[in-house]
Amino acid sequence: MNILIYADEGVSTFSLQETLATFKALIPQATIEPITHEWVAKGKWQEHTTLFIMPGGRDIPYDRRLKGRGVENLKQFVHEGGKFLGICAGAYFAAKEVIFEKGTKLEVHETRDLHFFPGSAIGTLFQFRPFDYGSESGAHAPLIKLQDETLPFYYNGGCYFAEAHDHPVKVIGTYADHDNKAAIISCEVGKGKALLSGVHFEVRPSALFKENTPPEVCFPLAESEKRRQNFLQTILKELNF
Repeated sequence: MNILIYADEGVSTFSLQETLATFKALIPQATIEPITHEWVAKGKWQEHTTLFIMPGGRDIPYDRRLKGRGVENLKQFVHEGGKFLGICAGAYFAAKEVIFEKGTKLEVHETRDLHFFPGSAIGTLFQFRPFDYGSESGAHAPLIKLQDETLPFYYNGGCYFAEAHDHPVKVIGTYADHDNKAAIISCEVGKGKALLSGVHFEVRPSALFKENTPPEVCFPLAESEKRRQNFLQTILKELNF
């Protein structure tokens, strides 16, 4: 089983680190490899790959680097039965439209080409924690309402999926403290599937204590770590592992 993780311009070093650590522990039998935009565009990886992961970071470099052949290869991969996981910036990138920090100097309002979610990914959500690239000032631990429980996850600049209930997608989790907007969704794409998340369910609380993340974020996540681990099994099941 091969899992590819995008590791090119725009990807957050921290998000990449946590994605690698989490999936190596979660699926130890898998071969997990980083991949650059050149290799995505070149192709020939699709037939040997089960899951393609786009971690958090900055969505604009993803778009600029992959536009054209890279995006077409990703779309073909999923439509023909592959699985795609987009987290934070990776989720923005997989939506039809990105609306980020509207009205600020960080504003991004552009369309994207993957269209795994046929609507808008909009963020950020928590104005009392202003987002800033490269810092933890926007970090938060919002409560995400799942099917059978409510669980905090690490959040830093993520999105919600506008009017998700009006689209043919499965809503896995909602922001319980933000009008139950869709936070984690699963989209059927041809024969494949794209799972998109505005929150970082891959992040380990133990890693956040080393990142100068505020204690009011770290401690609720640490206290619910066992339940986060259980939720990761739900993610695997949703991706048909």
